[in-house]
Amino acid sequence: METTTQVITVVATLSGVVLTLLTNAYLERRRGRDARELEAMRRAAEHAHWLRDARLNAYAQLSLAGEEALQFIRSELPLLATSSGDAQWAAVESRWRELRTAYRKAYNQVALFATDEVRTAAHQMWLAGWHGGNDYLRDLAAADRPTESADWGARAHDVAMQMGKAGDVFLECCRREIATP
Repeated sequence: METTTQVITVVATLSGVVLTLLTNAYLERRRGRDARELEAMRRAAEHAHWLRDARLNAYAQLSLAGEEALQFIRSELPLLATSSGDAQWAAVESRWRELRTAYRKAYNQVALFATDEVRTAAHQMWLAGWHGGNDYLRDLAAADRPTESADWGARAHDVAMQMGKAGDVFLECCRREIATP
């Protein structure tokens, strides 16, 4: 009888130890899974924050590059039609090349990070400036730099208006995208 009591005590003790070990193993596994899930959520939040910052930066850069190109088209290109100097022509072409390159780089950043709606609006904005400026300079060169600046001034104004409208659509898309959580 004493042996039976001892066996029962030993079995109960061993069962308690086994149950404790199993419970601890289960809890450790659960804590590990919870920690991994928490880390995944933290990384996702960091990535979302980084992406939002990258988008905001890209939107701002495209807006600034577009505004520079718009001001250039509005102010410099009409003056080129009345200019007879090759030096001014070369300077304006060089400046347009710089602005066009900065404009494309800024658009590329938006194309990388933006949502579809903003990307589409940015593409329209970029095309309006890119083609407007290039077509204006090409047509002015083909006309052998005529002196009737009224037509060329109106054409530069039209290009600037198209860029401005496309820029307004782009900014509105950016505002909507930024306002959504």
